[in-house]
Parts: sequence; C-alpha cells; structure tokens
Amino acid sequence: MSIGTGTGAAQQQLKPEKPRRPGNKWKLAITGLIVVFVALAGYDLVSNFSQLGVNAATSATPAPRTAAPTAGGASTAPRSATATPAPSAAASPASQPASRPLEVVSVVAFGPGGTSDGDNPGLASRILDVSTDQPWYTQWYATPEFGGLRSGTGLLLDLGETVTVRDVQLVLGAEPGADIQVGVGNSPSTDLPTMASTSGAGGTVRLTATAPARGRYVLIWFTQLPPDGQGHYQVSVYSATVDGTAGG
Repeated sequence: MSIGTGTGAAQQQLKPEKPRRPGNKWKLAITGLIVVFVALAGYDLVSNFSQLGVNAATSATPAPRTAAPTAGGASTAPRSATATPAPSAAASPASQPASRPLEVVSVVAFGPGGTSDGDNPGLASRILDVSTDQPWYTQWYATPEFGGLRSGTGLLLDLGETVTVRDVQLVLGAEPGADIQVGVGNSPSTDLPTMASTSGAGGTVRLTATAPARGRYVLIWFTQLPPDGQGHYQVSVYSATVDGTAGG
C-alpha cells in the first residue's frame, strides 16, 4: 500500500504541464500595435485640426497693404478716413446800395429844339413845388400826335451830377392816353438813351429801368397826348420824382 501511494505521488509529480497556446502572445502584440496606430492617428488628426484653426484665424485677419511708392518716392499708403469739412458758403457779392429819392436841382420845359420851344416853360417848376397842387401842362393840340406840329414835348430834369437812375414816378392828370419815354444821359438832348417807356398812361405812373441808367439829366418825353375832355389833347404833370443812387 505504501508503494502504491508513492508511485501515484511520483506519477502526479512527473505529469507534464500543458503547453500555452502561442496565439495569445500574437493577439497581445497585435492589440498593442493597433493601440499605437490609433494613438498616432489621433495625434495627427488633432494636429491637423489645430493647424486648420491657425490658418483660418490668419486668413480672417487682412494683411496690411504695403504702400506702393509713387514716381517721386512718396508713399501712397491709404490714409485713415477723416471728416471732410463742408464747403463754406461762398461769399455773396456786395449788395447794391439801396435806391432812394434823388434831388432834382432844376427842371425846364423841353421841345424838339431844346429849351427854346418847350411848352409853357414858365410852369415847369410846379412839378417840384410841394406847396402847390397846380400842374405843368402842355399846349392843347387837335390830335394826340400834336396835330402834326411836332414829334413830341416834355420836361428836362437836371440832377446836378452823374447818378444811377432806377425809376421815375410821375403824377399825371386822371385821363389816360399818354405815351411816355424816359431818357437818361449826360447832355441836355432829345437823343438820350431810353431808360423806360409806357403807353396809354394816366394818374400815377412809375417807369422802372430795365437796367440801371447813369447820367445827370432825365428827359420825360411825351410822344402822344391824352384827351383833355374838351375836344382837345394835352397832358398835365403834377409831380415828378427820381429814385436811384448818387455818385453813379
């Protein structure tokens, strides 16, 4: 019995161990390699995303433009925007002097031949006399055109110096029908340049210059007469005033 027990123990001790399968080692090795490859791939992926972020940030920021030199060497780099001042209003031209009544030094009756054949010369000063309501008036004529006896008649006003005339105001008789020309110049003549004219006038009449006229003399010249209500034709002038600026 003792021998059998020993032999069984010896057989049990001498029983060889089962060899390990070589496949487990290969699996471990392959698994390790896969882990290494995955780690490397993840690192590369993270690096690529980081690089893309840097490139995107770089491209989003515009690079400063390099100033191109001009022919003279001066830089043409864009300057920062500055507020452009609003253009100041252009200085307006000096205002013309205000028109005012001008002094009439003297007045005479005037005809085609000058002062020698004016109508009723002794009454001409009435148009300047504010103390009387009596007018200067022409001779009466058979027709509005002076019965063919003359081309016209009127009054010559002397202003004493060269002035700028802007308008002339007359107070006539109430009956309309007078044709009037106003001339301004520096010589007592019927050929003065015409400043203004009107036709069929009566009552208060203002003759305004189309352009300011310069001269010392103002000729109020009638080329047609209104009816006088008695079958004749004549004109009456109660007053005459001249507006403008002194000194030309």
